[in-house]
Amino acid sequence: MSEIEKHFEALAPEYDKIRARNWYYYGNLKKRYKKLVPEGKRVLEVGCGTGEVLASLKPSFGVGVDISGKMIEIARGKFRSRPELQFFKASAGDFKSGENFDYIIMPDVIEHLEDVPAALRNVKNLMSPRTVFIISMANLLWEPVLWLAEKLKLKMEEGPHYRISLRALKKILQAEGLRVEETDYFLHLPIYVPVLSDFLNKAFSKISFFNRLGLLIFLRLLKN
Repeated sequence: MSEIEKHFEALAPEYDKIRARNWYYYGNLKKRYKKLVPEGKRVLEVGCGTGEVLASLKPSFGVGVDISGKMIEIARGKFRSRPELQFFKASAGDFKSGENFDYIIMPDVIEHLEDVPAALRNVKNLMSPRTVFIISMANLLWEPVLWLAEKLKLKMEEGPHYRISLRALKKILQAEGLRVEETDYFLHLPIYVPVLSDFLNKAFSKISFFNRLGLLIFLRLLKN
């Protein structure tokens, strides 16, 4: 078992409680994916955790995979009344499927991959020419803030991870035959301050300089 898998296995029992405490961040993450992925599509989520993002998209058929078996057990229990959702223990680099997907999403996962090119290569093999692949990841500029927030117990423990720059990721994507169709920055204030948070997040997203300071970077990808 890798150190990353050990970390998320240990985190699984408290995962939903931690997400609930950080409801503003995770709520906005869901909203963003719901804006990017229409309801009723066939969706694969790589690194699904306990299935909350996938379920919120209301797919006609949804598959979630995660490296943590305990996360998958929790997801299956939570969504056992929704037969259109299926959950499997697998890594991003190992999962195989004969299904066709309209969308593949990978939220907050790229920094936890032990071999980014191999994982992206495998995801590409799961795509049809029409599949849209969406990655979201933390902006490298935020690493000092995220490190401090974790030390102060204000955010989920990351465990083993390596932040990758947007430039470096784009080079890997190009080498693996994935084309970046759109790049977007999102969520400039990830904690809830009444009135201020929603106002600033909306305002900064419209100003070119401030826009690039968003916590999250979203990439919309197609297969070459």
